[in-house]
Amino acid sequence: MFSCGQGNKGKEMEEIIQQELALTHNYTHRPVFGAQVNKSGCKLILEIEGAQDYRFTDNRGESMMFPLNLLLLNAGKKTAIIKVYPRDGEEYLTMYANANITFYRAEDKDTHLQDYRKIGEFTLPQGLAEKKLPYYEARISFDADVPFTYDKELAKARDLRQIPDIEKKIVSKYEQLRQLCVEYKKIELYKELVHSSGKFYNVLYNNTYDEIKKNSENTMGIVQNDPRIVNRELLPIENYTIQYYSDGKIIALWQKNLRPMLYIKARIKNNEGEERDFEGGDSLFLYMPEGSNELKVW
Repeated sequence: MFSCGQGNKGKEMEEIIQQELALTHNYTHRPVFGAQVNKSGCKLILEIEGAQDYRFTDNRGESMMFPLNLLLLNAGKKTAIIKVYPRDGEEYLTMYANANITFYRAEDKDTHLQDYRKIGEFTLPQGLAEKKLPYYEARISFDADVPFTYDKELAKARDLRQIPDIEKKIVSKYEQLRQLCVEYKKIELYKELVHSSGKFYNVLYNNTYDEIKKNSENTMGIVQNDPRIVNRELLPIENYTIQYYSDGKIIALWQKNLRPMLYIKARIKNNEGEERDFEGGDSLFLYMPEGSNELKVW
């Protein structure tokens, strides 16, 4: 039997799902762009020029097929900026740094993986250790024919570089969202993320009620109340760097080690009750819509 509180939360969650669904479109042309990222012995940032970035900042090896649609604003010629950094505790890229990214395009979201077409590739050159490089950058260009046009919304958004006290405003917003995570206020957090979640579903062509409802719990892992996680601590919003994106229309805070500012450190128990260190974070990009004085989650 559900309490009134549980019933209200269910109603609120249903309203959030409907709001997210309203932000999606039924496209007949649904191309998918992906980046198979493999890296070890380094950190790696994948950025689309004029948009945002995605970060692979674990000191260990990482491998994943990243859905590049998440970083695309619109159709046109795109430039992927690949930034490679040393691991924590290393001043320069070492002989152990390896990175490869293969870019793909698929005709539709239901296209089988074996039918994805390769459209570009990057491999970190060998022999960089002798050059004592603290950073390496490369660029790969490709054409994107996606149907969405988020550049139009950003064109109307306010230039955050011109906002007085922008640092104070962004820190305040991060503090607000951090506190929601500390207190496990998932519904309140989901309300803050409606625009971001709606955009996420739309660019991946997940535009049905069932698809959105199925994924509605898979948002911002640092707010999940997992009983296996103990000694949970969210980092304070301090010792950060500020980065602007999209010609000053989007802003984000990052730790100085390149990781997200909304970040948890904890211990996690396995099925046998043994504990190990656990940490991770969620990236958070903010913007200020046209006619608003308040930062929103992009």
